[in-house]
Amino acid sequence: MLRDWQNRCIKHATDTYSKQAGYLMLACPGAGKTIAAAHIAKSLIDNNKVDYVVCFSPSRIVCQSIEQTFEHVLSRKFNGHLGALGMSKTYHSLSNTTELISNLSNSRVLVIFDEIHHCAGGGDSPSNVWGMQLLVTIQNLATYTLSLTGTPWRTDTLPIPFAKYTDPDGNILCDFSYDIIEAIRDKVCRMPQITAIDLQHVVVKKNHQLQTYDNLQNLLEEGDVSYQSIIKHPEVIKHLLSQSIEQLDSLRSISPNAGGLIVASSYLHALQIQSILSGQLGKESTLVSCRLDDSPELIEYFKNSQSEWIISIAMISEGTDIPRLQVCCNLTDVTTELYFRQILGRVLRVTEAQSNFAYMFMLAEPKLVEYAKRLDEAVPGTYTYQKSAHLLDSIDNSTSKELPNKTFSSDNSKTSTGLNFDSLNTNAHQLGSKNQVDELVLSSFKSQILSSYLIYA
Repeated sequence: MLRDWQNRCIKHATDTYSKQAGYLMLACPGAGKTIAAAHIAKSLIDNNKVDYVVCFSPSRIVCQSIEQTFEHVLSRKFNGHLGALGMSKTYHSLSNTTELISNLSNSRVLVIFDEIHHCAGGGDSPSNVWGMQLLVTIQNLATYTLSLTGTPWRTDTLPIPFAKYTDPDGNILCDFSYDIIEAIRDKVCRMPQITAIDLQHVVVKKNHQLQTYDNLQNLLEEGDVSYQSIIKHPEVIKHLLSQSIEQLDSLRSISPNAGGLIVASSYLHALQIQSILSGQLGKESTLVSCRLDDSPELIEYFKNSQSEWIISIAMISEGTDIPRLQVCCNLTDVTTELYFRQILGRVLRVTEAQSNFAYMFMLAEPKLVEYAKRLDEAVPGTYTYQKSAHLLDSIDNSTSKELPNKTFSSDNSKTSTGLNFDSLNTNAHQLGSKNQVDELVLSSFKSQILSSYLIYA
């Protein structure tokens, strides 16, 4: 059964296509964009508007998931072979567009772009390969385009292909929007509870001198220590894992199928986390990485099992559907708002067997704390872009084919040991110039639950 927002979006998209060829859908991570897109495609096919559907997505795992969803909704094969109604491909496949151009030129095709923010371009601005290919080869060939996003901006603030922007503000205009506030109210997404863990007492030893800091922000600003090195500190890893395990164990006492996601910064970091998780905390885990050829199979197995923990390095960030994930331990060194929301989205999907709450544990890195406090903004205002006349013209051309705040704090102190940075197996140049310290000693941690976006109806 479709959700109310999906029914509204499908009807609106179908009506809008009588006036214009492109449609941009914004729905928060976890809301069910792919199912809505499949039904929009079905509506166009049933109304004899298109004959074929092509979907593009960021990764092979998401690509396979889209194929399965469309086959279910359309009741036809979606593998691109003879007799299929369409195909699901990765953006990387756009490096060879000869066959695609031929198909688009001779058929009535709906082209769907999942997570359209992966593509950027326009004017003289630098753009990635995917964006350029999209702008040059597809914009005037597809009968209709459908762009999907849960985070409709780019960290570099480049414009998104096929999107319209206000002038002169540079705010993106979506044809349909469904934000996290609506999704929580409708019980489409879980209520996120984010615990930011601060370093309450830190001693840095450098050149035989000791300096004390009372929080993470001061340490990062004044202590010659990088965030990348802090998330690799064994006691930081152990503390965040312990908090996450305690939460997941509590959830699994009621819902044995609940799972946890740990996001690491690198393959070596993931191995370090896995070692601490198993050796000190007695928990087994599945590790997935682009380095491991069987990662897609491991993710699929984890999705359908009752295993507790999966550790990922940029493999489960957006679009990967594992609804039973309910706890996230955020240990990545990527501190962009886009990635933060994508990771959080992995634990927001509602299931009948689990409670309607999702949990993230992270360090109180200032930018991450700020992102958590403004989750109620579908598109944060800092992600407008500065239009030049040339850039504005390029965007206009690309779309011309138109027919209550609360915070709670609690102390959670814990004694820990020191660390010699040589034991991290990480070269100084990988961690940046700030890491020239001899030893970092953590004495205690402090937890803060951020719930500024909680809804009180």
